[in-house]
Amino acid sequence: MKSINISRESLEDLYKKDKLSTYEIAEEFGCCQATIWKRLVEFDIKRRKPHELNSNVPTKEKLIELYFNKRLSTWRIEKEYGYSRGTIYRKLKEFGLKTRDLADSHIIYPRQNFSGDPIEKAYLIGFRIGDLGVRKIYPNSKTICVASGSTIKEQIDLIKSLFEKYGKTWIQTKNGKINIQINLNESFEFLLSKDVPKWALDKEDYFFSFLAGFTDAEGSFYISKGMAAYSIGNCDFNLLSIIKKNLNRFGISCGRISTHKRKGKPTTDGYFFSSDYYQLRIDKKAVLLQLFTKLKTFIKHENKMKALNIATENINWRNLKYGK
Repeated sequence: MKSINISRESLEDLYKKDKLSTYEIAEEFGCCQATIWKRLVEFDIKRRKPHELNSNVPTKEKLIELYFNKRLSTWRIEKEYGYSRGTIYRKLKEFGLKTRDLADSHIIYPRQNFSGDPIEKAYLIGFRIGDLGVRKIYPNSKTICVASGSTIKEQIDLIKSLFEKYGKTWIQTKNGKINIQINLNESFEFLLSKDVPKWALDKEDYFFSFLAGFTDAEGSFYISKGMAAYSIGNCDFNLLSIIKKNLNRFGISCGRISTHKRKGKPTTDGYFFSSDYYQLRIDKKAVLLQLFTKLKTFIKHENKMKALNIATENINWRNLKYGK
């Protein structure tokens, strides 16, 4: 017989309070059922009669409502409804209902699968690369956690609007900074990578939706010395090179990428740049109008759309005053 380390109190709790069967207790301790029976005798724990197992049990419909529809844990069901955890597991097994694994048990709030729309997907990838932290909460988790922080309310409003239909959203303000977190299901695994997928560059609509997402996160439309301009910046030179190459491919002529020596210098958030900062800027009127036309369909950030319209008005005014 395999030696097991189990106290009288533990065995009594499992057998009498949780109402686990001797077979289930044996499974817990990795021994045979006969060993558990022997310990019950040794500890003088009164054995149950068969009908006792059915004294307070949930129906199949009740279990489905509580455990699957409301996604309550067995601990919470026991506390709120009086069904022991052992009884819950036993009845789930009897009814042929599958118990949740560890990853599933952490999911409390309902989640929806990603829509599958490639335009939306391209935008989210661009925005993620620019402004979102995305991770699994632990290696085998079924939860994709999306998080960001900003002092700009419109940025948080945008993030909320992008994801709130897919998962539970938490927003907290601390020291003047607004933090947001959304827990999503595994259909959002495409956000884990910070690389630009090839398919997002293949079609014009996909690319400009991706660029709009990145612009809403890292770009700006502005007036400098009375003239409209557009710029995007990032510490990833290769990323800006990919964007520049595809802008040129789709008829938007851009110049060189400028380098700003910022490695080791503090950011506005109190962190430090891990590398130099690179910027791609466009300020030619005709090129800007082409770009604005392509981006306007996909820009979602309230402030960026206002700035785009102001930049467009600036160009139109200059064209009227000085000619094209």
